[in-house]
Amino acid sequence: MKSNEDPDVFKQAVKLMCKINNISTRKPRFEVIDNMVVISIKNHLEDGVDLDCFNILNFIYQIISPLGIKFNQQLYLYPNSKRVARVVISFEKEDYESIKIKIRGDNISN
Repeated sequence: MKSNEDPDVFKQAVKLMCKINNISTRKPRFEVIDNMVVISIKNHLEDGVDLDCFNILNFIYQIISPLGIKFNQQLYLYPNSKRVARVVISFEKEDYESIKIKIRGDNISN
C-alpha cells in the first residue's frame, strides 16, 4: 500500500538522530532545488565546526558511504572571513531517491 507521496526515510532518520542527541531538528535543512537535493547545516561556532554540525555530518556520511552514493560537499564562509557559516551536502535527485530506496530495502540487490 503506497501513498501518493513516499516518506523521506533518509530525512526522517537524520531528524530522529538529531532528536535523540538533543540537536534541534531544524538544524539540518532539506531543500529540493531544480534537480538537486540539498542538505544545509548551519554552523554556530566562530572557530571551526560546532559539535552538533559535525555529528549530523558524521551520521549522514555513515549512511551514504556504504551505499556508494555520489554527493558533493561545500563549505560556505561568512564574507571577508575564514569562519564557516554552513556546510552543504548536495545530491542529484536520482541519487537521493536511490538512498531512500536502499534504506527502505525495496531494492536490496543494488
